[in-house]
Amino acid sequence: KLDTAQADAMAIGNLLSERYHFQVNVLLDVTRGDIIQSLDEYRMKLSEKDNLLIYFAGHGWVDKGSERGYWLPINAEKDNRTNWLSNADITDSVKAINAKRVLVVVDSCYSGTLTRGLERGVRIPTLKSKRFGIMLGLRSRTVLTSGGLEPVLDGGGNGHSVFANALLLALKQNNEVIDATELFYRIRRQVSLDAEQSPQYSNIRLAGHEVGGDFIFLPQ
Repeated sequence: KLDTAQADAMAIGNLLSERYHFQVNVLLDVTRGDIIQSLDEYRMKLSEKDNLLIYFAGHGWVDKGSERGYWLPINAEKDNRTNWLSNADITDSVKAINAKRVLVVVDSCYSGTLTRGLERGVRIPTLKSKRFGIMLGLRSRTVLTSGGLEPVLDGGGNGHSVFANALLLALKQNNEVIDATELFYRIRRQVSLDAEQSPQYSNIRLAGHEVGGDFIFLPQ
């Protein structure tokens, strides 16, 4: 049983709703089918005018034989992949959703399997207004993870996981338009100081990402 996953999901959902005016749907203790059904519903109702942030807090696993990462829903069983949710399933769903920008935030062990093999690279300095102007026209599919190919802490962050606590603080303290790359930079140092895990941020491969695109946060 995880100690902080539910509190993390609810706190982040509340903050995104109240400060950033997201329409939030919090799912607790869900099955693989529940997750897929929810993603399929977003596929049906979202358009190019929409943005989507998917936040997952829970157990994760990597199958060394297939080199595939998985989310483990509430009905997952050890050594039985029937109810595991693979990175490939997530990627396929994210690619099919019509939203302009999709950001997947994952706080689970071995979450770095979603980012493996592709780095964001060095940002080219530009005027902020010009950079955001270009970014708004581009489709983005990105993932922010709490760690790489290692276990991550469930706790250690004032009633939250170390990663969720850093994410909450960064979003609460932000008073300007920022992209998810900047959010990642603000989170990474704090998490690396507080735990033996290093958050990662990357484009999702084979999901329709356009180079230069990114997710944008606008506080209200």
